[in-house]
Amino acid sequence: MVQKPIAISVIAPVSVAAILTLAILAGISLTNQAFAQAKKSTSLSIGAFPCCERKTLAATVNQGFSGKLTSEGSEGPGGATIHLIGVPGFWFATTNNFGSWNVEVPLGPGTYHIHAHYGGDSDHASSDSRTITYAVTH
Repeated sequence: MVQKPIAISVIAPVSVAAILTLAILAGISLTNQAFAQAKKSTSLSIGAFPCCERKTLAATVNQGFSGKLTSEGSEGPGGATIHLIGVPGFWFATTNNFGSWNVEVPLGPGTYHIHAHYGGDSDHASSDSRTITYAVTH
């Protein structure tokens, strides 16, 4: 009786199992990609009232910013988180069922370049608003 080295008798089955596992994983990945749907495009707006500049005697003013999130030209999605970028601190708003949002932010004297950001979700692509410049002066 001829004895085979242990290394060959162990390596061969392990190699075959590894190749089969990789083939299965590649097939699953391709299947998921084939059925993945494109995300709906979104558009995000921003505005401030009063627009662009505010004069104050106070150390800070509460300034309202608002806008609308639309998806492929329609209202919504509702319940989306909108982040306000370019203001001190961390400010966000949640859209209503029509895609509208608003947030009030305390601003001290200075010039701010502000835009809104929507990070997207499983059905909707992310988007950013235009940037507005807002100034608060004493």
